[in-house]
Amino acid sequence: MIGGEVMRSVQFIHAADLHLDSPFSGLKHLPKELFKRVQESTFNAFDRLISHALENKIDFLLISGDLFDGEDRSLKAQIKLQKQMVRLQDAGIEVFFLHGNHDHLSGSWTSIDMPNNVHIFSEQVEKKHFQTINGTNVYLYGFSYGKRHVYEKKINDYQKEEGADFHIGMLHGYCTGGQTVHQPYAPFSVQDLLDKKMDYWALGHIHQRQMLHEEPYIIYPGNIQGRNKKE
Repeated sequence: MIGGEVMRSVQFIHAADLHLDSPFSGLKHLPKELFKRVQESTFNAFDRLISHALENKIDFLLISGDLFDGEDRSLKAQIKLQKQMVRLQDAGIEVFFLHGNHDHLSGSWTSIDMPNNVHIFSEQVEKKHFQTINGTNVYLYGFSYGKRHVYEKKINDYQKEEGADFHIGMLHGYCTGGQTVHQPYAPFSVQDLLDKKMDYWALGHIHQRQMLHEEPYIIYPGNIQGRNKKE
């Protein structure tokens, strides 16, 4: 408390590009047991991420797209995700995630319901609200890919609304003028993001950890499990 004013704070983890159940087809030449360990690596990395969230008693987890490796999102991957979400729910931790180009909403899959602590963004840019037990209010803004290829400049649809202590933008897309060559989905510039006056930008799509800006932070967290020698 400073000068009678309560200092607001939140604690969260920002992840992206989990690519759960990635086939690692390029490594089939490995010995059978070793290849099996490699195939399970995305799940093991995710398990450690959730354990870290529980140990640090965070308020919420953000996942900025590509939770699954393919648009068919295997039953195995969904069950594994559901179990981890239940672990967070039991600890009172909320989860906000959006689908990216790999796991877009138009894919074909048998869907498994997620627990009530999981909040998934729709195809249109929308705002979600989170409140901590001490009354800190957070607005989160984002959208899920309705199809695999989203070339529109979706950043134009983000609009900050008054009424929260913190504002976090979530976006799975490509930063124009960047050093990484990647599919130019949902393109934006750093200045585009700064113009939106958010307190933090939780990005996804690029598989290398990058800090594009400080104050506010604009972050690509990279993927939690590399799938080839470049990641």
